[in-house]
Amino acid sequence: MKRGVIVRGLRFGLIVGGVCALSWGALWTAGVMIAAVLGHRHGLPSALVSGSILVGGSLIAGAVLGVLLGAALALAPDWLTSRGLLRRLLAGLVAGTLFLGEAVVSVEGGILPVLLVTACTPVVGVVAAACSGDIAGRSRRHAWLWPGTLTRTEIGALAWRGRIRAVVELLWN
Repeated sequence: MKRGVIVRGLRFGLIVGGVCALSWGALWTAGVMIAAVLGHRHGLPSALVSGSILVGGSLIAGAVLGVLLGAALALAPDWLTSRGLLRRLLAGLVAGTLFLGEAVVSVEGGILPVLLVTACTPVVGVVAAACSGDIAGRSRRHAWLWPGTLTRTEIGALAWRGRIRAVVELLWN
């Protein structure tokens, strides 16, 4: 059970880091394209390096956040994780504090990304608190945290794959 807590924490952290990485990647790609169109090509290599650092650093910061959140919930005593309010407070404080590591990564982008990440810190804490029951293994409200469970979207995709396969086999034969 304790190993599963860390795996679910890692899944949570990778989702948080992935959202940040996707955001930074989209912003930096747009910025590089605008700079290329306007003719400011002398700063493109450094901008690409900065964007790569932001995207990779966000994924690493998210993974570290998730593993440490899972470890904190796994190492917490059962009397603490069985009480919803205490478990949520622990998860929210740990995730909110560790998300500030994303602010360290976003220093590469300047002051505006740091302020944006700092403003998003309470949001990550609240989301971690809401998902703490699933991360700790006490509930099953969020299927995306449980490896091996299919969500409705995945089931729908499997159904479409079966239909597409049937059409391909009908056309092929």
